[in-house]
This record gives sequence, structure tokens and C-alpha cells, in this order.
Amino acid sequence: MALTGNKGEWSEIYTLFRLLGEGKVHAGDASLNKLELYFPILNIIREESKRYEYKPNIEQSIVIIDEDGNEYAKISMEKFMEESKTLLETIKETNEPAFEIPSTECFMGQIGCTKLKAPSIDKADIHIVIHDLRTNMTPELGFSIKSQLGSPSTLLNPGKPTNITYRIVGKTLNDAEISSINAIKNHIPRMQALADKGCSLEYSDIEHQTFKNNLLFLDTCMPEFIAACLSWANMPNSTSSIKDAVTAIALQNPFKYTGNNIQAFYEHKMKVLLLDSALGMTPAKEWTGRYDANGGYLVVKKDGDIVCYHFYNRNDVEDYLFNNTRLDNPSRSRYSFGSLYRGEDGKTYMKLNLQIRFTK
Repeated sequence: MALTGNKGEWSEIYTLFRLLGEGKVHAGDASLNKLELYFPILNIIREESKRYEYKPNIEQSIVIIDEDGNEYAKISMEKFMEESKTLLETIKETNEPAFEIPSTECFMGQIGCTKLKAPSIDKADIHIVIHDLRTNMTPELGFSIKSQLGSPSTLLNPGKPTNITYRIVGKTLNDAEISSINAIKNHIPRMQALADKGCSLEYSDIEHQTFKNNLLFLDTCMPEFIAACLSWANMPNSTSSIKDAVTAIALQNPFKYTGNNIQAFYEHKMKVLLLDSALGMTPAKEWTGRYDANGGYLVVKKDGDIVCYHFYNRNDVEDYLFNNTRLDNPSRSRYSFGSLYRGEDGKTYMKLNLQIRFTK
């Protein structure tokens, strides 16, 4: 059966080809620009039904070693670059949601790849042994791959566990007013109608206890903080930008921070959430602070360049995430948010759903 995948899935194979063709990966800045700093690649490990290692040698070839330690194949780095360029053009030109690439699949067979996405129980899409020229260390690291060649991917996936409950404050709504607002089909006009009534949202609780515990694990203020960012982003005339939401909350300063840099105080909280979500934390599983993608991020840019956000350069990883993410609205019907309802205490409530997506 032929391999079929979307642009993001084919981008993982592209990343494998391109990294082996170049034998190194450059670091990136917060704006996705390639820096002079680079990391030589000593080995790439891929595990499917079998484990294969891809090792560049001094002859500008990639030696492929199977799980028994035997040489499976030896292919020039130039060939990997040629295959990566052909694959890149096909990904760019294709408009189908899922598609086959027979020529790439043929080459994959020559190097021991039988699947687009290597099976993984964590957030790491590829494992690489790099040489850090500054520390002289050669660790094996797991990297998450994000591609700009397809639709923007999610950083924090939505679901009922990411519902956040708010009290409606400012005006007491009667049943007729609640029904009238709920009858509005689209979310932002519904929020506008709520604002027109003189109402606003006040944080009440995180619906799912595990997600709430995870947020508390990061910072005891995190539930209230992320709830404030989400409610701001859902108000009429707001933007979905993570950076804009944090700036708005910093101006409000709900935690009464009195240090010299209030903006940095709130930015740090958001960067902690983004980094832990990127490298391991999921809403419905108890978080212990242990990273899965312990290397960081590899980003496939629209022009095919790949930039690396190495966890050793933590500030760069955080700045990249902070500058390139937004708060998104998933399906209301799937996650039961956006409608007003009466609580057992007789007060009016609304749930919003947290989803964080890359901007590009």
C-alpha cells in the first residue's frame, strides 16, 4: 500500500533528508532567521519496525546501520540533498489534503524508511546526536518538528480538559437575555452582545482537575493568568496574538506585581506555559516537569530552510514560541464552550476553550 500523508507528515521525511544532506543544522532567532551558530550532526536515529542509524562520514556519505550493527546501505549526502529538493517542490506544489509521492517512497525504501512518521509515545519527532561546539558535548536529543509548508500546527491541543469556566459579572442577566445571546450563532458576535449588556468574564475554575493541577505545577498563578489572557483574546476588537494578550494583561497587572519590569513578569509566565506545552506537557496527563522533546524544536520554513531551537539556548526557544503563537478558537460543538448557563448557585457562567496554535 502506497504511503499517503499531509504536508506536515511529508515534512518529517523532508527534514530527515535535508539534515542528512547538509550534515548540520543552524540555530534560529525569535523571528525564524538562520544564525551563524550551527550544530554538526553525528547521527540520526529512526525507529520503526526496526531501528536504523544514519551516520555522516568523512567521505560525504551517509552510512546506514541496522539494529544488528550491520551496514544496511551507504548513500552520498549529495543524493539526500537532491531527494530533499525534489520532495520540497512536490510538497509546495500539491494542494491536496493528503497525497502520495512515489519517487520519494522509492528512495525511502532504499534507506530503511517504511513510514512517514516514526512511532512515538512522546513529543519528539526525530532523535539526533549533535555536536555542541561550545560545550563539546554530543548528546542524543529528541526534537519536535514544526513545518510552515502546511497549515499552522497546534502547540496546545484543545479538548474538554482545556475548558475554562468564567462567571458573568457586571450585570445580572435574566433568562430571556441568556436565551437571546445563546441564539447568536457566531462566537465573536455573541461575545459582543455580552459586552453590550455591560457584562464581563471573571475567572471561576479550570473544568478538568488534571489540567488545573498541571497549570498549578507551573505556577500557582497560572490558572488565573491563562484565563485572563483567554478571556481578553475572546473580547471584540482584541487580537489572538499571545504577545498582545500578555501585553494587555500586564497593563491590567492583576497580580499587583511591583517590580521594575511588569511586562517581563507576565511574559515569563506565558513562556513557562509555552515551553512546557511544547516539550512535554499535555492537558489530560499529570505533568511532572520531565521533557520528552528534550532537544527543542526544528522548524521547516516556507523556503525549505530548517532552523533549530536548541533547549540549551532556552531563551531562544522561549522567544520563538512567544513570538509565533496565538490563542485559537476550536469547534464550539465539539468542546461545549461559548454558551451561557445557570450554575447551581443561580449565577450565570460561560466556558471558553484554550487552544494555542502557531501563527505560521
